[in-house]
Amino acid sequence: MTTANAIRDAIEALPEGKAFPAKDLLQLGTRAAVDQALYRMTRDNEILRVARGIYARPKWNKYVNAPVMPEPYEVAELVAKTRGAKIGPTGAEAVHRLGLSTQMPTQPVYATTGRTGEFKIGTSTIRFRHVAPRQMQYAGTPIGTAIAALRYLGKEQVTPQVIATLEQALTKEDFQTLRQATTALPGWAMDKFYEYEARRGRRIP
Repeated sequence: MTTANAIRDAIEALPEGKAFPAKDLLQLGTRAAVDQALYRMTRDNEILRVARGIYARPKWNKYVNAPVMPEPYEVAELVAKTRGAKIGPTGAEAVHRLGLSTQMPTQPVYATTGRTGEFKIGTSTIRFRHVAPRQMQYAGTPIGTAIAALRYLGKEQVTPQVIATLEQALTKEDFQTLRQATTALPGWAMDKFYEYEARRGRRIP
């Protein structure tokens, strides 16, 4: 089997709309052969090039006969991975994901342990914003999303109702991990959890 056929078979085994980095195909041939095969498949509309080094198996919109781009976060995760970095949602998206706000961010912005920058996906611009590594301790998990939301809301807006919403949104185990994440949360947030537990007459570790 040729490198091109092996690559085509591997891509066709992916779900429609699934993004993937080119480097995942390097076990199928040399870098030059892989790049050539991806170039030809992109030219023939067999795959989409969604960002530098990132491609996707197309998922077609039957109403407008156009391919649907992968979700921005999926692509951003892959781009960050190729750079050896972690990412997580910034505050505005975090509060939306957790049901603390109905407002959807207009531009995708993600916190990262890597460098600040941006890249294009279709007509959209995805931005990375560097943050301190300790804030990314739980990146890519519901706990990390909750930490981003708490930092974004700030001391005055984190009410008992906000914490109650987080408790409902997270699993019991994740909520316990969150309330004990002393290295990732500011001191005032730990105080808020203490007060929340005390009001409910719960035992505080």
